[in-house]
Amino acid sequence: MSDMKSDTQHAAPQRQESAQQALSRTITTPECLSASVLTICQNVDQSQIAELVSELKRQSAAINSDDLSRAEGMLTAQAHTLDGLFAKLTSDALTSGDLDRLERYMKLALKAQSQARTTLQTLVELKAPKRVAFFQQANIGNQVQVNNEGQRARTRKKRKAPNKLLEADHGERLDTRAAGKTGGVDPAMATVEKQHRPHKR
Repeated sequence: MSDMKSDTQHAAPQRQESAQQALSRTITTPECLSASVLTICQNVDQSQIAELVSELKRQSAAINSDDLSRAEGMLTAQAHTLDGLFAKLTSDALTSGDLDRLERYMKLALKAQSQARTTLQTLVELKAPKRVAFFQQANIGNQVQVNNEGQRARTRKKRKAPNKLLEADHGERLDTRAAGKTGGVDPAMATVEKQHRPHKR
């Protein structure tokens, strides 16, 4: 018992957070940063920033608990906004009598249309995430066996690389054997006589 008391006394005291450190940690939170921007964009009074931070924290907690309804609503609203911007810019481009203004407005309109498509694609992937396939591969000798989930295992043989030492530069195989001596295998064979040779070589 006395040993436990001595260990407790010698233990280093926990470092407490100072007021400036706590303020810095609070200011740099994503909710506080977002609230500071929203107060400027929406003309919200600075006295209401604490309630705004609390609301953003509740929305972050909902995301952490897999409640994506707020994110889905936000993406849907953004897609509608970008689609309306596309329609407005296209209308301004078509009613403009200046060719340069028409080109500028149409470029902005097509950018808004592309962003709307990307936003809707993100919304679809949020609603129905893509399934990731995991592959297991085993190398056995000169064979590669790939096991895919839900599919039959396929085995394919690797082609052996040609031995470059056996090939000459002109594409023919090198003959590494030494030249053989002329032998008398069939001494009964005689040279063809002159009367049996062809007239023209």
